[in-house]
Amino acid sequence: MKKVIGIVSEGPTDYLVLKAVIDKITGEENRYLSLQPEPDMLGRYGNGWKGVWRWCKETESIGMLMQEIQPSIDAIVIQMDGDVVRKEKEVHCLCETTVCDDRGKIFPLYCEKTADKTCPVEIPCMSHEKGIDAMMSHGKQVLESELGNEDMTHIAITIPCDSTDAWVVAAYDELDDVEMFTDPWDRIIAKGKYYHGIRVRGNKKSTSTYQLFSGKVAECWNAVTEKCRSAEILEQEVRRILM
Repeated sequence: MKKVIGIVSEGPTDYLVLKAVIDKITGEENRYLSLQPEPDMLGRYGNGWKGVWRWCKETESIGMLMQEIQPSIDAIVIQMDGDVVRKEKEVHCLCETTVCDDRGKIFPLYCEKTADKTCPVEIPCMSHEKGIDAMMSHGKQVLESELGNEDMTHIAITIPCDSTDAWVVAAYDELDDVEMFTDPWDRIIAKGKYYHGIRVRGNKKSTSTYQLFSGKVAECWNAVTEKCRSAEILEQEVRRILM
């Protein structure tokens, strides 16, 4: 019987990649529900990494949600890219080295200081070690802190580094330290009009293009996990919650 898997992701291209690799890991064609963002991208929480964070904070009971949706959800995978930790001030609001009168009083995404440019957060944040493991740990901690006392038995968090685009590069190219490239979409994939024969339109990540990319990532998943620590951890988490 097919498993029903809910996915909370930054956007539709990430959703396609996650579907493909989870099927690859489990060896089955599962059924998927995009819990976040909603299909029209105009749902309650918005899209992108902020939408993922809001979903974690404002979903009252994930366990109840998994049972209420029919057919009931067997597991949930939550994705937020590591580049958020690298460049977004909000995820560093509660760090020990952040000096701010509102620290811990206001949910970072609701704070007006980031909008009016008075936010005192400094990046890179000196509260954390550098490196892929530290980036993943920080991103996971940010989301877990909003999940409260949720039972994580069937919930997995993945923090692709620098983004899911790095997994695409790892599938196609023989490059070392793929996760150390910042903005792999701009620097590698969309650097020209074509990427390995696939038409790429600048900053626009189309689902049709990513349908091809996600298939390649799944096909070369073993190579991707060898090059990307974040992919390896996702595989471990998928096996934990589903197998």
